[in-house]
Amino acid sequence: MSTTRTTAATAPELAYEWLKNTIITLPRDEEMFLTEAQVAEASGISRTPVREALLRLQAEGFIRRVPRKGAFIPALSDSDVEAVMQARRVVEEWSVNEVAPRPGAVPDKLYRILQDQGQDADPVDFIAHDLEFHTTIMRAAGNPLMNDFYGSLRERQMRMGVRIVMADQARKKQVLIEHRAIADALAAGDAESAVRAVRDHLRTTLHSMTQPAR
Repeated sequence: MSTTRTTAATAPELAYEWLKNTIITLPRDEEMFLTEAQVAEASGISRTPVREALLRLQAEGFIRRVPRKGAFIPALSDSDVEAVMQARRVVEEWSVNEVAPRPGAVPDKLYRILQDQGQDADPVDFIAHDLEFHTTIMRAAGNPLMNDFYGSLRERQMRMGVRIVMADQARKKQVLIEHRAIADALAAGDAESAVRAVRDHLRTTLHSMTQPAR
């Protein structure tokens, strides 16, 4: 495959990834306005793929396009956070209840993710492993529609979660404890304990997300 073809094919995707990373690392209670020219200069990508990426992000609900001006990245309100967490509770409690009777290799995968997550100093990497942990359970539950729905929440969860671990190092340690409780319950094949561990984890996560920034 030629370099020219690869570059031409991936420029919109590179612009999309650059913008998405900018969005998810923006504290969720802050807003931002970006012009196509600003994004092109900062990312080193020409304006046409930047424009395509902005249109894609608008369709996914991450930005609001302002005609002839650029893109507005809105803050996420407490009600936005609560809506995401309500959705997570439904699908995650369902998923551990499905996986617990026959966990197979899932607990071992979760313990490996926990080990990597415990070594993450970077908040974005920590939250990426957090999402990998929960997505591993979701995939094992075997419902592709549920999995797709959960995936659609990923970027919002990244943006919501990064703020917490940047502001509260103690929360990082608590997340690891709560994740281990979920993994242990699945390893024991205890669906009731797994559901309870998920519920407790999501409740404390919501509490952390809706506290005033320190």
